[in-house]
Amino acid sequence: MERRLPAQTTLFRDALRRLFRNKLAIIGMVILGLFVFCALFAPWIAPYDPIAQDVTRRREPPSREHPFGMDEVGRDLLSRVIYGARVSLYVGVASVSLAIIAGTLIGAVSGYAGGWVDNVVMRIMDIMLAFPSLLLAIAIVAILGPGLLNMLYAIAFVSIPAYARIVRASVLAAKEMDYTLAARAIGCSSSRILFRHIMPNCLTPIIVQGTLGIATAILDAAGLSFLGLGAQPPTPEWGAMLGQGRGSVFTAPHVVIFPGLAIMLSVLGFNLLGDGLRDALDPRLRM
Repeated sequence: MERRLPAQTTLFRDALRRLFRNKLAIIGMVILGLFVFCALFAPWIAPYDPIAQDVTRRREPPSREHPFGMDEVGRDLLSRVIYGARVSLYVGVASVSLAIIAGTLIGAVSGYAGGWVDNVVMRIMDIMLAFPSLLLAIAIVAILGPGLLNMLYAIAFVSIPAYARIVRASVLAAKEMDYTLAARAIGCSSSRILFRHIMPNCLTPIIVQGTLGIATAILDAAGLSFLGLGAQPPTPEWGAMLGQGRGSVFTAPHVVIFPGLAIMLSVLGFNLLGDGLRDALDPRLRM
């Protein structure tokens, strides 16, 4: 009788299987999938022009015609929330991507070089971490000037130290492994050892931190826009919508409830997905 061999598996498939077994991670993916769908197809699913005004219907409560109601200048809130997904997701993903690229390079070089290079770079990162991230971002935007791109650069800049420290710690551990010592023994160059042998083994914490970092970036972007330092009117951005409608919180609460719910759900989705990825990619859980 022929014996059937077990199906071959890989670390990627194993992690993907554990991820899809995590119910909270699936909920996070569903939430994020909804926001991504809204961002991609906003022109087709938004019922109205997000910047068209009808001042005769200011702060009109939710109705069948306008499910989320009207804002303080008579714009359809549902359309603005849908279009706001584009801005918030763009700022979150783009700022974290820039921070990961810069932080990875800084942390990798610092951890692999060691010595005075490592000390100087890490002290600079410590100085940046000494400031509250949102306060430092406000200072940067105040210098550069309010605007969507300046807000994106500020959020990316204040996020660099977190990724630099994570990559540095991973590189310090990986460069003492046997495969690194073997590559050095056969004469591989430092750049080849770092980017070919060490960095691929440092991707797991970067992926997890990046997913969680997008949620923080969305919150920072909403805070800056709430203060008038981010997206400028009439751009539909969730934080700016909260800032513009804060004076109507008691007379027309729907003006701030729906943008606030959008921020909360998007952050929740990224946090649930990040936690699921952390559990799925944790090497201690692998068989």
